[in-house]
Amino acid sequence: MSVILPVLRSTASLAVADRPGSEAKNLDVVGLGYCAYDILAIVPRLPDFDDVHMVHLDEMAYDGGGPVGTALAALARLGARAGYVGVLGDDVEGRWLRDLFVREGVDVARLRLEAGVGTNRCLLLVHQATGRRAILCQPRVEAADLTLDDADRAYIQAARVLHLDGQFFPAAVQAARWAREAGVKVCFDGNHPRPGLEDLLPLVDWLVVAEPFPMAYTGRPGLDDAARSLLALGPEVVVVTQGERGCQAWTADNHWQVPAYSVRVVDTTGAGDAFHGGFIYAMLRGWDVPRAAAFANAVAALNCRTLGGRRGLPAVEEAADIDGL
Repeated sequence: MSVILPVLRSTASLAVADRPGSEAKNLDVVGLGYCAYDILAIVPRLPDFDDVHMVHLDEMAYDGGGPVGTALAALARLGARAGYVGVLGDDVEGRWLRDLFVREGVDVARLRLEAGVGTNRCLLLVHQATGRRAILCQPRVEAADLTLDDADRAYIQAARVLHLDGQFFPAAVQAARWAREAGVKVCFDGNHPRPGLEDLLPLVDWLVVAEPFPMAYTGRPGLDDAARSLLALGPEVVVVTQGERGCQAWTADNHWQVPAYSVRVVDTTGAGDAFHGGFIYAMLRGWDVPRAAAFANAVAALNCRTLGGRRGLPAVEEAADIDGL
């Protein structure tokens, strides 16, 4: 039996997202981080250099990518009011990504399109038989390209959650400090260790990371020991995503292993990002950690049914149905 969950989106929030120059307030989630223009193709195999035999594509698509960008799209699809803070190039790809945010229902009042700044571009080749990927990226936005101002501070402090992935790192740390001042929860997507995390992690409430991160960052040999070491740095919950094995979650008093859901996998692009969106949505609903993690697993799994990081993001009814809520 499935239960259709109440959505958070209002008609007012949709109207705001349709006006890129507006100053949206009281969003559920503000994301500051990576956004990319993705070109994706399903291939039977990776070609060799100078291969005389052409490799034919099974399917090709263009989509928005990036940890924070895709998590915000997932949140909007689920019904949350989401907004983006960041910089894109005033180029074809940047304008396309801005318009995609608007179509997805993500507010872009604090998105900058700047001449002289490029838009991140990625080429992803997806193995037809397994859904595994080969990713080539051209980073074109620098950390220094985003400088926050008082309008950003008000935008962030009016939200309920700030979601970060480490892009624009100095701005991310500043945003987390502003969030902490206002009692706004901070979620961080940790895909790999980077310099300066000692300044950010004590400001994080929900630390949701890829499986290699805990041991790589802490130097601890086992996942459980490493995750508990991360908890000691300040977060109230640590979640480690493990792909087809689901995820594990830790709080000061508990540990859970939460299994994944089985779907026909076309492409795993954006699965972790979708997980973050689902987890944040569930935590905003006030659910306990294992239920939130199970719902996030459902959102991530359903997103793997389609080529691209955002094209297969589920509505809340779909995720609730597979999760059996």
